[in-house]
Amino acid sequence: MWNSLLQTFKSYFRFSGKADRREFWIWAFMILAASFILLSILAVLAAIFGNSNNPVTSGIFSTIIIVLIGLFWPVMFFPTLTVSVRRLRDAGVSPWLLLIPAILCIVTFLVLFDRGLSNMDATPPSYPDAVAYTLTALTAITGVIFLVLFCKKSIDRTR
Repeated sequence: MWNSLLQTFKSYFRFSGKADRREFWIWAFMILAASFILLSILAVLAAIFGNSNNPVTSGIFSTIIIVLIGLFWPVMFFPTLTVSVRRLRDAGVSPWLLLIPAILCIVTFLVLFDRGLSNMDATPPSYPDAVAYTLTALTAITGVIFLVLFCKKSIDRTR
């Protein structure tokens, strides 16, 4: 397991080559577990210090965790992208297809962000509910399709 993680870190900016299923899924579960741990710590701190009379203490701990999360995800972006590209190539799928879920995620985020901001004041959202729900469902379906693609067996091109 550690060898797969080290291999992914060593290939931080290497898009060429291939990644087997094991390397990809160990990396994916490591990212998921680390994200879950960081967000759980943030939730616990929010629960403990949320009703605290000392906002300085709660602000310091929450700020530290938010900074850690803010540093963790951008640092892990490139190795996740490179291992995904190598995994798709190993499965015989064009890595350029990763643009589809990337664009969908960005558009869905922007639409949901707009809806969240509009709920903070009295302005109506720029997009109707149907657009937000359709984009969210389409992004989820695309994510499931890519999970299936990541699970495909490696193609042996030596024959």
